[in-house]
Amino acid sequence: MSKVACDRCGGRFEAQQLPVCPTCLVAAWLATENFVRPKHDPRLLPLAWEGYRSVLSPTLVASPRPHLEFAAHSGRWYRDLHYEMFVHMTHAPMGLHPGSGIPEGKTSPEHSLDALLIAEANSQTEAHAFAVSVSQFEAQVRAGEFEPLTACGIVACDNLRVPAQERCAEHAPP
Repeated sequence: MSKVACDRCGGRFEAQQLPVCPTCLVAAWLATENFVRPKHDPRLLPLAWEGYRSVLSPTLVASPRPHLEFAAHSGRWYRDLHYEMFVHMTHAPMGLHPGSGIPEGKTSPEHSLDALLIAEANSQTEAHAFAVSVSQFEAQVRAGEFEPLTACGIVACDNLRVPAQERCAEHAPP
């Protein structure tokens, strides 16, 4: 395992499992305006939408920090090949089903969703959260719509590369 010191906060993290500092990642997510977009906000229910959507759990929206800390430490990074962005997926953060699905035109949730997905997860301004189905997401990974983050471009380095870069946190230029 390769512990890396964060240049910003000084915290240390396992770069083979986490491509970026989880402490800084949580701080960025919490500081992102519109992290919970209106279509995923349970506080706006009942509200019909043009297409299928998910709403986050009221518990997660009311107290996001512990759930995002769990996610930052245990979730996995993927590259969305369709939208050319990086996403972060966590199965049931802290044992919570992070949201529910609402079919097109309906105003209330009809089924539970078991994963928290953060789209544009590495963006300081565009990161946003919603709930998804683990089994559906895994099917999308198998179909090639998402690919797991790969290892550092440095020979013999097993650390995960930082999203949108060729190298890991240990080998990335300052």
